[in-house]
Amino acid sequence: MPFCVVPFIHNYIDTQGQNRICCAATWKPGQYNLQDWQGEDYQKIRASMLNDNQDWLPECQDCERREKVGEDHSYRKLYNRLYEKLGKPKLDVVTGNPLETPISYDLRMNNLCNLSCRMCGASSSSQIYKEAKKYPELWPFYANDPPDKYNNMDISHIIHEAESMYEIKLLGGEPTVQPETKAIMKRLIDVGNTSLKFNVTTNGTNVNTAFYSLLTQFKQVYIQISIDNYGIGHDYIRGPASDFETIWKNVKKIYELDWAGDVDIGIHQTVQVFNIFDFWKLRQETNIQYPWCSFRSGMVYQPPMYSPQYIPQKWKDLAIAEAHGHWAYEDEKHIFDLMEQEKTDMDIMKQLKSRTSMMDFARNQHLKDYYPMVHELLEDIN
Repeated sequence: MPFCVVPFIHNYIDTQGQNRICCAATWKPGQYNLQDWQGEDYQKIRASMLNDNQDWLPECQDCERREKVGEDHSYRKLYNRLYEKLGKPKLDVVTGNPLETPISYDLRMNNLCNLSCRMCGASSSSQIYKEAKKYPELWPFYANDPPDKYNNMDISHIIHEAESMYEIKLLGGEPTVQPETKAIMKRLIDVGNTSLKFNVTTNGTNVNTAFYSLLTQFKQVYIQISIDNYGIGHDYIRGPASDFETIWKNVKKIYELDWAGDVDIGIHQTVQVFNIFDFWKLRQETNIQYPWCSFRSGMVYQPPMYSPQYIPQKWKDLAIAEAHGHWAYEDEKHIFDLMEQEKTDMDIMKQLKSRTSMMDFARNQHLKDYYPMVHELLEDIN
């Protein structure tokens, strides 16, 4: 398969304390044991990455899919560029790299979060966990989970490796409200490692002084703010606690903080069934109002019911026509190319209609008030 440096330098840990190849990798529980950096499964994966004659690993289908439509920011390409920037240190199937430890971390501390995004789950949102307990028929997969299932990360070994880190990514839950993120930042500051690449993904709902007073001390910071549409459509996707107007203002507030070094503020948008007809408005408004802000849009694949890949072809044609009509198609062509990779699945669309109705009832939200076109089109599905 095409070479990928990720398993040689990178460690992804989810809210259950389990290691995966990376956040883009798809896998089944129990498929690998990646708790040991030098373990047998890690060695098998690394050996596969060095085998030019092997096909893409099944776990790597996200990068394969992206690269087939010409995307230049698949995880494989991003980390391979990082590897080149590091001077291509010698790689080893057993130890990974000369330091014999990860130098890049992607950490999901726990599921503590103040929002309840429709395409998310209890593993990444404590609000959805609460909703699953109240409406088990809405979230059957999580309804019987114990309270501590998504709060199992032991950060002691991460604290121990603070001096050797080259890059760290903090995601959620919502990292700005998690005490563990502050503990790691304090440790990095104490050992003088404030020049590492520091990446944070946040929902932008607050500019937490306790969090940002630490983050501003780092010299290479990238903040990715998750926003899914320009206006109230964002609040429908992200849940009743979301307030687009506040979040939009917070983008500028974060940019204007007193940063010790370089900071890149970026907006990351997930494109899904609900916003497929007007998602491009967010990029256009970002370019006008916040020209200093970078922007990236990506397709939702899971759960499949939220992916635009399975919508009826007439929906796809309409979405493309809307983008062309607003001079947005070329900027978002990668999204439409991904959308066309799969065929319509009416069973998935029926699941979407049923689940949307159930969730609207539970949240006292109504699709027609936020996305009237999608509501009208869903009504025609029997």
